[in-house]
Amino acid sequence: MAVACGLSKRSQIHFEQDEHLPGGAYLVEAEKLGVDMGYLIGGRRERVSEADAELLEMWRDATPHARIAAMNALIGNAQDAGGASRTSFSNATIGQQLSGDVDLRAQKIVVKPPKATKKPAL
Repeated sequence: MAVACGLSKRSQIHFEQDEHLPGGAYLVEAEKLGVDMGYLIGGRRERVSEADAELLEMWRDATPHARIAAMNALIGNAQDAGGASRTSFSNATIGQQLSGDVDLRAQKIVVKPPKATKKPAL
């Protein structure tokens, strides 16, 4: 481990016996070797399964549109009963503008009239 991270064997022993703390360059090299940094620093296992690592890599390579579709699928917003994707805008009013990198081509837009108010009795 010491040689792979560019240190002497004695330095590695000092780290392992908690006599010295490793520096940033050592940690960078150790991480490149696959050392679990969460466990090394905080005692928590943070390794992900091979399937989760593959999913994370695919997420990082995905287009913004693909990420939106994936998030919608994960939160249960992918398809409604009619088969069209649905996006909800709470408390929206006529004339309100929405902007951003949103693809609404496959979305079903439902416009509901405001709830009727009771007229006061005369």
